[in-house]
Amino acid sequence: MNARDSDFTKLIQEHHASLRYFIQSLGVNPAWVDDVAQDAFLIAYRKWPSLEGDLENPGAWLRSIARNVVQNELAKQNRRRRLMDENLTTLLLQAGESESRSSTEDLMDRQEALRKCISKLSERARRILEFRYVNDLNSGEIGSECDMKPAAVRKLLFHSRQTLANCLKQSLSRPA
Repeated sequence: MNARDSDFTKLIQEHHASLRYFIQSLGVNPAWVDDVAQDAFLIAYRKWPSLEGDLENPGAWLRSIARNVVQNELAKQNRRRRLMDENLTTLLLQAGESESRSSTEDLMDRQEALRKCISKLSERARRILEFRYVNDLNSGEIGSECDMKPAAVRKLLFHSRQTLANCLKQSLSRPA
């Protein structure tokens, strides 16, 4: 182990517990605290050579990196939600537009089409959609509830949304 790595190892040992506590204080899901801390340490390790010993307060430096990691994760999460909502909204706006019908009738037709499309999904897919969109659980929490890996939950959600979008497009494009 070279001196650079040895110094960085000492930095981790000195600041690991306080960094985890700081990350928790930011309101991060407890299951993700270690992941965020690890990401912060990886970023710090990449930047470590450029500092060349000019670091006066390594704890503050690590906290600022962790704060940025958390902010980036929040931005990604919000962007994913926004994009999914925009896609569904666009689909619903484009499919089956009818100028002669009232907006209430149109809304009722869309809701009925959505109910029919959801009923065509498997019980498992419906349950996972409910966990995600009614209970607002993330893939890790859903995985715990359904004895699935988070990646499998995300894949099932992706395919379920695709199936719903295709079904809605088909249902709403038919003439009334």
